Amino acid sequence: MKFLLTLLLGLAANAGADTFILKDGARLEGEVTGEMDNMVMVKTKYGALNINKADISEQKPDAAPKAPEAPVSTAATVAVSTAQPAPVEPAPAKFTFTTVAPSTSTRNLVYSENGVAIATETFDAAGAAVALDGAIKDGTYTEVYPDGKLKTVKTMLGGKASGTLRAYYPSGGVQVEAYYLGGLKDGAFKYSAEDGKLLMEASYRGDKLNGWKREFGPEGLPKSETYYSDDKPAEPPKAQPAAAPAKEPESMVTAKTLNLARGERFSFQLNGKYVGKLTLDKNYNIISQEGKVPDGAVKVYSADGKLQKELVFEKSALKALRVYEEGGPLKAEYGFTEDAAVKK
Repeated sequence: MKFLLTLLLGLAANAGADTFILKDGARLEGEVTGEMDNMVMVKTKYGALNINKADISEQKPDAAPKAPEAPVSTAATVAVSTAQPAPVEPAPAKFTFTTVAPSTSTRNLVYSENGVAIATETFDAAGAAVALDGAIKDGTYTEVYPDGKLKTVKTMLGGKASGTLRAYYPSGGVQVEAYYLGGLKDGAFKYSAEDGKLLMEASYRGDKLNGWKREFGPEGLPKSETYYSDDKPAEPPKAQPAAAPAKEPESMVTAKTLNLARGERFSFQLNGKYVGKLTLDKNYNIISQEGKVPDGAVKVYSADGKLQKELVFEKSALKALRVYEEGGPLKAEYGFTEDAAVKK
């Protein structure tokens, strides 16, 4: 019955209310409305609860009102300090919630701020919200197991769950991870075993299955998958063919090559005029570069007209180098990082 503690603190006593002290130390104020078998039915400000008689340590009737205090005499002069107390920064609010199941057909979530119950949300057997008493403040709420370990964490905005919700096993592993928007599942949903293996993943929109739902076996291997549209199995969308990579335009620049002891030098001309020069070592790293070569792919041919290399320029810098078999297919392709050739 420890879950009742958040419901009890700070509640104003009802007329004819009794105070129940439970064996776990919790206190409850409410009006007894009846008894059934080993249960006591108690009406509280936040709804009716059934308490096991075995959990009750003591039951006290409503306390008598306090006698009014005697008026303060004005005959004596009392010195009153005019000093203002130093302002005290309020502690940040601690929001918690507790799950209560008063019957098999309903479930209550009792929300508290700093240990004082502020609202109760009621759900039916299907999980739909049917009633709300009080007001749920905006913030992040946590629920814990009886031993104090984290059980659930979620964010409430405008009285509705919004953002990521995580539920944990007593061992600390994540059991459920879901995304909510305005109280409805909207996004990825994952359910995992205690050892971390994924058991199910799905995609929701507006609290309805939209997209793939996949289930996995104990070893993490796929067991089934179904595509949904508005909570109904549907034909999955056809895969779109991958777009061909954009090919850079062929440059009008021509190149002449000169073999060096340490590499190769390329001289570039556009319409017969010199525009730049590039020197590479034997591993195709850039040794030096000068001039401004227009963007595009510059093809380098052998003396007998066979394609040897293709140098791709972007903003006058060498972006890529393609090396071909003598007159044949592509042999290797390189990108450049700080003048160093990186094979792709």
